[in-house]
Amino acid sequence: MSKVLAMLLGGLLGLVPAVTAVTAVAGEGPGASSNYKGLKVSPPPAAGTWAILDRDGASRQVPKYLSSLGQGETGTGAIVSPPFRVEADAIRFTLCGHDGQGGGANKNFIALIDAKTGKTLQQTTAPGNDAVQERSWDVAALRGREVRIEVHDGDPGGAFAWLGIGRIDAGPALRVEFNDRIPEGWTVRARPAEIRTEVRTEVLAGGVPFLRYPSQYTLTPASGALEIPCGFEAERVFFLGCTVPGGKPGETYGWIEIVYQDGPPDRFPLLLGFTLENYGKQLGGSKAMHLHRSADPFQHYLVLAPRRAVVEKIVLRRQPNADLVPRITAVTCQTAASGERLVALPQGPADAGEEAWIRAHAIRSNLPDRDEIGKEIRRAHKVPPP
Repeated sequence: MSKVLAMLLGGLLGLVPAVTAVTAVAGEGPGASSNYKGLKVSPPPAAGTWAILDRDGASRQVPKYLSSLGQGETGTGAIVSPPFRVEADAIRFTLCGHDGQGGGANKNFIALIDAKTGKTLQQTTAPGNDAVQERSWDVAALRGREVRIEVHDGDPGGAFAWLGIGRIDAGPALRVEFNDRIPEGWTVRARPAEIRTEVRTEVLAGGVPFLRYPSQYTLTPASGALEIPCGFEAERVFFLGCTVPGGKPGETYGWIEIVYQDGPPDRFPLLLGFTLENYGKQLGGSKAMHLHRSADPFQHYLVLAPRRAVVEKIVLRRQPNADLVPRITAVTCQTAASGERLVALPQGPADAGEEAWIRAHAIRSNLPDRDEIGKEIRRAHKVPPP
């Protein structure tokens, strides 16, 4: 058996059930570890959450649509059409999603806006259903008016807090089917300042511990890169989250770069089926999978093993032109170093099985063969060869 195949076959080992999470103020956890340290991060500004997805809120396969689930249920923001003149008697559209549990929150809606005054002319909230629903506005009295369409997700909650649009038909002036990419001219706005959540941290204990940011869906920015200063050597670096909603097996959605004070950086792909998984409790059955369950059943962790050198910084980067943003919520370093950027965490894995899994699955700069990984992912997910 080749070394590569041996590594791939190890991907099914050690997937033990997650333990219960324990939350606490950073630095107050019991039994502070001597070598597990949470890496302090300055989270990027929260951005819009809009993406073209083929999964609904229950992660079921659906026809592609414009969804506010691009950064999960907690993601918020608005997306706005270019202005157009009303040239029809009705504007028809399909709508899905939720406006809070039971509805009535008036936070998730589609609206017709007067382009000159900003006045809301028509508004429809999410229907409280994962399946798309037909809706329409009578706009005969608005013929000739310059308007725009705005779709808002203003609910940062973790459930019943998303909406989506399948198509919009406003006559000759605007016909859109969201089955490919966000159309040219549509602009995304970050979530309104009034619903911004204060940045706070909590300790996730049990197995590998993490200092995470519960108000931040992901530390990976929608554009550009997040650079996390380090300045120390680390035996291993653990990344929590490692999901992407509605992704395709074998697709790369981002990168983790470990930059050293001396020598070239290491670059690791966030590849669905290898270092990423779709949102949900279950990890896929691919033998190429290099993720382990964490104390949070909806987040997993990835282990990277840096070179024996001082790490200058860690960089999280979204894949250019990818529709989805990979979810990374915390970084833990296994290191003897100390300093203002590191927070001592509760003791790490005591379970021999998890320790063995970590040793076998820590990814180094000499990545497993990408062709072999791709073949295994395609086999596991029944994806035809390219």
